[in-house]
Amino acid sequence: MNYYSLNNPNHNVNFKEAVIAGLAPDRGLYFPETIPTLSDEFIAHIEDYTAEEIAYRVIAPYVGTCIPEKELRQIISETLCFDFPCVPVHDAVYSLELYHGPTLAFKDVGARFMSRCLGYFNQNTTQKSTVLVATSGDTGGAVANGFLGVKGVDVVILYPSGKVSDIQERQLTTLGQNIRALEVQGVFDDCQDMVKSAFLDDDLKALGLTSANSINVARWLPQMFYYFFAWQQIKKH
Repeated sequence: MNYYSLNNPNHNVNFKEAVIAGLAPDRGLYFPETIPTLSDEFIAHIEDYTAEEIAYRVIAPYVGTCIPEKELRQIISETLCFDFPCVPVHDAVYSLELYHGPTLAFKDVGARFMSRCLGYFNQNTTQKSTVLVATSGDTGGAVANGFLGVKGVDVVILYPSGKVSDIQERQLTTLGQNIRALEVQGVFDDCQDMVKSAFLDDDLKALGLTSANSINVARWLPQMFYYFFAWQQIKKH
């Protein structure tokens, strides 16, 4: 599977290159060249599979040969370390609860998956990646927790002063290790503008900057798991 820049369809990279770069050199978002089709048998009998098996079958075509099956399955196992219950609301209406992760945010899955992908890509190199992210609360907490202790990756989180909840600020600022949170006097847009400026700064390229906001394919692709988990559980009812 290759990915192309939405600003230039002729610029193509594989999954590893898209994850490490975050954005294309022309500042375009990376997008899959094709959308894989899952088998009718898999969809029809999805209730017979575990959540980890569902996630593997769904994400494997997008990862391609960049991560071997054994390592990818391990990444998925470490990502899906909590439940995603689909609970009845009224009659035939159900709600998929996405707040059972370590930071109570639906972004826990994307952050954990991306962190472990980057950790795998950096395991045999001396070069580090620096994840730079702006947050209004939930993204930063999920990224901080997901990337905590991941070798070869430093995390810098910018958050607006007084604009996040107390528990979210503690999630950002109390972990230490490879996580650094910077309080910005301003609003979220100011933090985001600083992140965008950093990616355009040639002097900062040596830091190996990448983003853990939803522009990174490893952040948003695994969030499609939710729809398959919901279908799996609804079929059981």
